Amino acid sequence: MDKLHQLSAQYNALWIETNQLYEAWARQQGVSLYELLVILSIVETDGTALQKDICQRFAIPKQTISAIIKTLTNKGWLELKVLEQDRRSRKLCLTSEGSARAEQIAQALQEHEAQVWLRLGLERAEQLIEHTALYNRHFKEVSG
Repeated sequence: MDKLHQLSAQYNALWIETNQLYEAWARQQGVSLYELLVILSIVETDGTALQKDICQRFAIPKQTISAIIKTLTNKGWLELKVLEQDRRSRKLCLTSEGSARAEQIAQALQEHEAQVWLRLGLERAEQLIEHTALYNRHFKEVSG
C-alpha cells in the first residue's frame, strides 16, 4: 500500500502544481484563476453564458461566481441580462471592452498551451489525455 500512497501523493502534488501554474499565468494576464475560468466559459459560448452553467461546469460555489461577476462587471467587461423564460437565471454577456480583453486572454492561453503541447510531443500529449481520462473513469467507478 505504501507505493499506492506514494502514487496518490505524487499525482495530487502534480494536480496542485498544475492549478498553481494556471493561477500564476492568469495573474500575469491581470485576472484570477476563477476569473479566467469564467472568461473562457463566456468566450466558448460566443460571448454569453449562464451563471448556473459555469457553477456546474467547474463545481464552483454560486457565491464565488457571483463575486467574480461583480468584479468583471466593475471592470466594465461584463453585463448581466435576465432571461425572459427563467427570471431567476442571469445570462452573462461580454461588453465590447470585455469581449476584446477576453478574446486576447483566451488566444494567449491557447498559444501558451500549444507551445506546451508541442514540447510534450503529440504522442505523449495524447497519452496524457488518454491516461487522465482513464484515471477519472476509474475514480468514478470506485466512487460508486
